[in-house]
Amino acid sequence: MTGRPIGDEVLVRRAARGVAVQAAALVAVAMLLLMGLVTVVVVRGQTGAADDLLRSAVATADDVGDPPAGTWLVMTGPSGTTSSPGLPEELLPELAALRARATGQVRLITVENDDGEYRVASGLVDGKRVQAVLNLETAHKERARLLQAMVLAAGLGLLLAGLLGVLIGRRAVRPLAQALTLQRAFVADAGHELRTPLTLLSTRAQVLGRALRRSGASDDIVGDADGVVEDTRRLAGVVDDLLAAADPRGADNHEPVDLVRIARDVADAAGAHAEQAGVRLHWAAADDAAHALGSPSAIRRATIALVDNAIDHTPSGGEVRIAVRRQRGEVILAVSDTGPGIGPEAAQRVLRRFDSSGHRAGRRHYGLGLALAHDVANRLGGQLRLAPSETGATFELVLPLIAEGGPRKD
Repeated sequence: MTGRPIGDEVLVRRAARGVAVQAAALVAVAMLLLMGLVTVVVVRGQTGAADDLLRSAVATADDVGDPPAGTWLVMTGPSGTTSSPGLPEELLPELAALRARATGQVRLITVENDDGEYRVASGLVDGKRVQAVLNLETAHKERARLLQAMVLAAGLGLLLAGLLGVLIGRRAVRPLAQALTLQRAFVADAGHELRTPLTLLSTRAQVLGRALRRSGASDDIVGDADGVVEDTRRLAGVVDDLLAAADPRGADNHEPVDLVRIARDVADAAGAHAEQAGVRLHWAAADDAAHALGSPSAIRRATIALVDNAIDHTPSGGEVRIAVRRQRGEVILAVSDTGPGIGPEAAQRVLRRFDSSGHRAGRRHYGLGLALAHDVANRLGGQLRLAPSETGATFELVLPLIAEGGPRKD
């Protein structure tokens, strides 16, 4: 029994199909252009050849009994009007009208009736009115056969292009899929190995907190112990997110996330870091709640990355603010600082991984925070943007607003 393809194999097949469709579309456009060009050339060639044949027939006509192949001759002289055998009688009235207007210069015209389409040349030769008539049915049949051949060739070309596109697509995407598989395996293995020590750390922190309470420790120390437990729980959530992201069979389990609560929690968690750096950290919200659909831990990580980046770029005595607001169907979490700011030329560069935007004192930085926040925003259907700011830099995490936690306010 063949199993249903999952994960990276599905990505390879989808990419291969995409390449095949694009290749087939390009071939289809090329074939249509080629068919149009060939049709124009053939029609012009047939028309030119027919006109040359009719002009020659009129110029050299001396007897209606010996017309060129596929044509009829009509001549009007002193003894009357004669025509080649087989000339359709329904053409006679129109031919008579054309003969009456014949001049020394051969005139060509196309005549259509219920029986078909005819090309007629009329002129005066040695005082006689001469006409040459060509039935265009043969030319139309040749064009039809040519179009049928080209349509068949186009169909075969599209089929071949699709097959080649699938083969080329798989060859081109397979190395990327293999690299993605290795990356998923690494993330899954690393996440699995981190879960056990995090569980032990959380348990020991809880035991330590209970012991501190029994021993009558100060509230600050007990609060720090509780903070360790909470941070450990958040780290476990990060690991769970990594494991979920490494599973190619499942999608992210999104749920309503209150960004006001995220801002408050992050401000509390980053308070020690801000105090150590000598930076004032504040948060504010225009509403009691502002919900977006996503992963709570992922949005929290993105917010922590923005706040951490702002604190590290703000000199001692400066200020970092977290603000949450709703605006036209979006919820915006803005993190602003009073640091040196970011120039327009560096706005895109700082979103790349391992770009630390120069040397910063203190902890070692790898330039991943803003890139992480950018990826989270894109994955949740939002964006991370650099907003205009008179002082320092302001990054805005913009996510689609959902009607949770109260009526929407614009």
